[in-house]
Amino acid sequence: MKRILSLMIATLALACSGPDMHDAGEEGGESLATQENAASYYVCGAPVFNCPSGYTILNQFCSAHCTTLGYSCATWGYNETLCYKPDPITGTISATPTNVRINLDVTQTGTTNVCFDVSGISEGEVWLSVNNQSEVLFARGDNFCQAAPWITAGNTFAFKLYSGRAHTTLLATATVTGEGYRGGTNPPPQCGPCQSGYSCFCGDRVCRREGTMCP
Repeated sequence: MKRILSLMIATLALACSGPDMHDAGEEGGESLATQENAASYYVCGAPVFNCPSGYTILNQFCSAHCTTLGYSCATWGYNETLCYKPDPITGTISATPTNVRINLDVTQTGTTNVCFDVSGISEGEVWLSVNNQSEVLFARGDNFCQAAPWITAGNTFAFKLYSGRAHTTLLATATVTGEGYRGGTNPPPQCGPCQSGYSCFCGDRVCRREGTMCP
């Protein structure tokens, strides 16, 4: 037991003496200042419980490179840690149009086309709040557009893009308002009916393929 404890202490001392760092695929050591600008790098030593701020441990293994530098794989089973910097999580969302004009002589609803995109994560969620009320799930994915054909006059619709499915990290918001008007006894021609996959989401009485941008 004493021998095992002594070996553990010696291994810890070796790790704490200053880990060797090198880029993925590189054989030479580099300074921490250089490594903090890299997307990923390796750290020789064991145990390595933490990578520098902004980095995450991806893997720990036994490597010949660190062995030749004097870091043994004994006790911990590894002598090298791969640290990497995750891509920043970003997202954008847009609604076209943001001011939906609705001819109340013809219909009670209008359409906007909501497009969103996320990066650094596999998917995001768009939640909808009408007049600052409780949010409901509108869409989920990574990069696509979806029509909202139920915009009503006198109301405000907030489409909120969140990171992942946790519904905690807000990335962006697109706000849409419904504006009603009267077109008189001879209202202008209305859009549609449209074939499957097409709709009047641009508000200019033209059938367009859903998922495309308005002019």
